[in-house]
Amino acid sequence: MSPQLRNIALGYARRYLARADDADDAASDAMLRLWAVHDSLRDTAHAARLAVVIARNVAIDMLRRRRPTSISGDEAHTSWLLQQESDNNTPESQLEWKEDEQWLRQRIEQLPPREMQVMRLRQTERRTNEQIAAILGISKDSVATMLSSARRKLFNQIKERNRT
Repeated sequence: MSPQLRNIALGYARRYLARADDADDAASDAMLRLWAVHDSLRDTAHAARLAVVIARNVAIDMLRRRRPTSISGDEAHTSWLLQQESDNNTPESQLEWKEDEQWLRQRIEQLPPREMQVMRLRQTERRTNEQIAAILGISKDSVATMLSSARRKLFNQIKERNRT
């Protein structure tokens, strides 16, 4: 039954991860985690359902760890942004790029001070929610709420800007 469970885990990991090596790593990790709880599995259907959930969560965790984004002008931009910049190397596109970057920085600076601080700690300094909570003396849930609120505000402003 183990090869079938691994294939199930691999199939779900591939839905989230583009690289085959990453999907294989996620499936292997899922199988290790499944083995850790193998005594509590009721039947093969239960094992298969759990393999799906574990593989999905492992894949999502891998994506979260790898997703470097920066809102600081001092740090390197994400690879996608660098690719966009190099693909559009005309003076007009460079000017648009600079204007967009300036516009986003201004919107970030207009966030409430606490939200802006949480965003900078998370995006620029790459701090975890636990670390941010300890630094600011607030709960981890509050950090998550502030991040969500700040991101939602910025996203809505971007959507509104793109409508005009």
